[in-house]
Amino acid sequence: MNAIAEGVVPPFTATLQGRNIFAEDTRGLKLDLGCGSRKQPGFTGVDIGGNTAADVQMDVLECLRNLRDNSVDEIYSRHYMEHVEPRQFGAMMREINRVLSSQGRARIIVPHYSNPYFYSDPTHRLPFGVHTFSYVCESSCLERQVPKYASIAGLRLIDVKVRFEGLKRPRLLGIRLPVLSDFLNPFVNRSHRAIERFERYFAGVFSIYEVSFTIEKS
Repeated sequence: MNAIAEGVVPPFTATLQGRNIFAEDTRGLKLDLGCGSRKQPGFTGVDIGGNTAADVQMDVLECLRNLRDNSVDEIYSRHYMEHVEPRQFGAMMREINRVLSSQGRARIIVPHYSNPYFYSDPTHRLPFGVHTFSYVCESSCLERQVPKYASIAGLRLIDVKVRFEGLKRPRLLGIRLPVLSDFLNPFVNRSHRAIERFERYFAGVFSIYEVSFTIEKS
């Protein structure tokens, strides 16, 4: 139960276009969690950083805890979850499940563990692979079956995509030439099975830049 449901008025409000997102009657929110300086258009940005595009400047988990049940229709988060402390990850996902409305969706994009830049950033805390959210969700679109000791009832993993990023694109006679990622992106993303096979056998050779997970609440 969150602070508002317990009748405790939090020491803050977040007003967006004249609307307090923590109000009792709030519904239909679209949140960009850990938005940084590039907030998703049409979303309410949440970030604790001072130099960001956030509409709500506060800790993401604290923000979620003060939202009403079923008050969010859509969540977007890109390159934020890897900064979450491992001990807080489960709490973060449980809060996402609580605040999402029925059929609400969360799209979470994170660096893949094979991305060498992941280990370059000392603020990164959590590595992610293709199957990470299969452990968190009650059901998964992926073929490989994983233990469900950490699963959250009601969450379904409905899509996974990977993205490869090439180095600077070379030019020949002023023409931009294709790079390996131009072929890998459509080839590997042709099916979930292809994504799983690529990670298992080839991610150590051709690193995956990032993984995108789409999660739906039943």
